[in-house]
Amino acid sequence: MDKLKSLIIFMRSAQYCSFSEAARQLGMAPSAVSRAVLRLEDELGVRLLQRTTRSLTLTENGNRFYQRCQQVLNDLEEAELEVKQSQLMPIGTLRLDLSFVFGKMHIAPSLLRFAAQYPKLHLNVSFNDRLIDLIEEGIDATVRIGISNDSRLIMHHLATARYITCASPQYLAQYSTPTTPTELLQHRCVNFIYPQTGREPKWKFEQDGKLIELSVDSYLRFDNSEVILEAVIQGAGIVQFPKFIAAKAIARGDLQPILQSYATQVGLPIAVLYPQKRYLSAKVRVFVEFMTELTAALKRVDVVD
Repeated sequence: MDKLKSLIIFMRSAQYCSFSEAARQLGMAPSAVSRAVLRLEDELGVRLLQRTTRSLTLTENGNRFYQRCQQVLNDLEEAELEVKQSQLMPIGTLRLDLSFVFGKMHIAPSLLRFAAQYPKLHLNVSFNDRLIDLIEEGIDATVRIGISNDSRLIMHHLATARYITCASPQYLAQYSTPTTPTELLQHRCVNFIYPQTGREPKWKFEQDGKLIELSVDSYLRFDNSEVILEAVIQGAGIVQFPKFIAAKAIARGDLQPILQSYATQVGLPIAVLYPQKRYLSAKVRVFVEFMTELTAALKRVDVVD
């Protein structure tokens, strides 16, 4: 007898605690169900069900086997649904929440192309960096920089945002280029400030395989990365922030990377997060695929790693 059918017969017998009820549900004779379970037990060399005149109960081995069979059947069901969904055109409204700067700089320019691929899909997109409850706010997916501790969410890793230290060519011509991280203490530095705490991030470097965290004496602090970027392009000073913020300015020659021999491999994960569900909806699936392709393209031009 087909092994999968044997597993299903065993599962139904255990579920209903009765060969007769399992037979009725499966459209089989009770004797055929009983023989199928007996053959399965003979193949495994263990008793799975304890039989009495009134009911069936799982043995200890039977209970372990039942749990594993349940996983197998769930996986088969999900695989079947994935194949079916791959043929479906995503429809409805896709509600997205995107990391403000990364979303504005690198995702938004491609959203029209994504929308054109799926004409029956409507996009509701917000851009912010506040912590939100995706489930409570009805968000289908979010793109975030950093680690999420929400166990209710699936985190699909896309890339890593590494740090880069840079300044404008005119600033470096006027004040010289620092050759070690400690020389930054004698320079004009511009830093981000967290509005919730008023704190500044320490700048990260690496030397001889060891992480160095430096508290710079910043004379300008902003809670907006785009404002910092514009100020540094205009010659305000030296900055360290994720490479994806500075990449276009560096490519144009507006900013120049410095202290690259001290650059750290430490970075922040860039990921798509979405609520855990038994089945991934077609609209979320295609967005994850879109983001995977987009970040792969950004890696090729050294915007992310």
